[in-house]
Amino acid sequence: MTMERPLSVLVVFTGGTISSRLSGSAFELSDAPYRLLERIPPEEFVFETFEAMHIFSENMTPETLLTLFGAIYDRIDDRVFDGIILAHGTDTLAYTAQLADILLSGLGCPVIVLGSKHPLDDPRNDGMPNFRNALVLIKEKLSGVFVVNRADDGTDYVHSAAEIMQAFPGTDDFQSFRGQTFGVIREGILEENPNFSRSSPTYASCEWLSRTAALRADPPETTVLVLEAAIGFNYQVLDLTRQDYRYILQKTYHSGTACTAAKSSPYSLLYLEDLCRQNFKRLFLAPVNSEKTPYATANELTGAGITPVYDKPVEAVWAGLLLCTWLDLDPDDFFGDK
Repeated sequence: MTMERPLSVLVVFTGGTISSRLSGSAFELSDAPYRLLERIPPEEFVFETFEAMHIFSENMTPETLLTLFGAIYDRIDDRVFDGIILAHGTDTLAYTAQLADILLSGLGCPVIVLGSKHPLDDPRNDGMPNFRNALVLIKEKLSGVFVVNRADDGTDYVHSAAEIMQAFPGTDDFQSFRGQTFGVIREGILEENPNFSRSSPTYASCEWLSRTAALRADPPETTVLVLEAAIGFNYQVLDLTRQDYRYILQKTYHSGTACTAAKSSPYSLLYLEDLCRQNFKRLFLAPVNSEKTPYATANELTGAGITPVYDKPVEAVWAGLLLCTWLDLDPDDFFGDK
């Protein structure tokens, strides 16, 4: 009987808590992530590892993301892997995972982004369970980009990267947009969520990854300006004459709206939209749920020409706008029917 060959897995380390140890009263970076590979049966998996960077994820910038995805492109340009695992700090993991969903979803193999709430030398660490669950997905030979996360209650969740949102501060557990998790893993077996549904945008992933990697030779200085929804945010403080961004993403309150005080008020989004028009910037709103009845204020915002991006978490809209900025893509084409 012919034995199946071991599955080849590219493991990319970037730093973060999964690469940390406790030193005194603070976490510091170490070489800990390579412990993840211990006691994995060699007859099942063959690993190729590299460290694209060694930073805490809160220090991620557009420039380091270019470096990361460029380094991944270099490794897979003339190689075929059965799966890719990206070990990442949890603070900005959702943003990187959303960008990975766009750039790596066309590889035809599972790409899994994972982190850890605790260092690997902590008995409470979830990095090792997350890593082993990533291997479960690779054995399933799924196609797409996923995030694995062991929740505080011990449940091993699998999220579609396209739906991933920032971790909840109270538990550090990741969330899927509108609660749409891809599934769970129980005793090493994937149980897909029968109610999970996702629209399938057509991304030119391989082409965009190649073009993104090429930007390292002359990194763009432009980015996306993201604004929190908060009472008393004074838009007058913004310098909209700057040339290093052309898209502004305004986060909404939970009901999908934001301040629509009089246009003369510097706290009003209508005031900001006027400034955007004068300075050739474009203003986007997210998240906005198309299934909810909108408030009159939400209609006022869209009526003023502000662009809502429906049914996507903020992190997904940010990733799309950043790629549109880098590759000079049209956001209307990218997001399709908003």
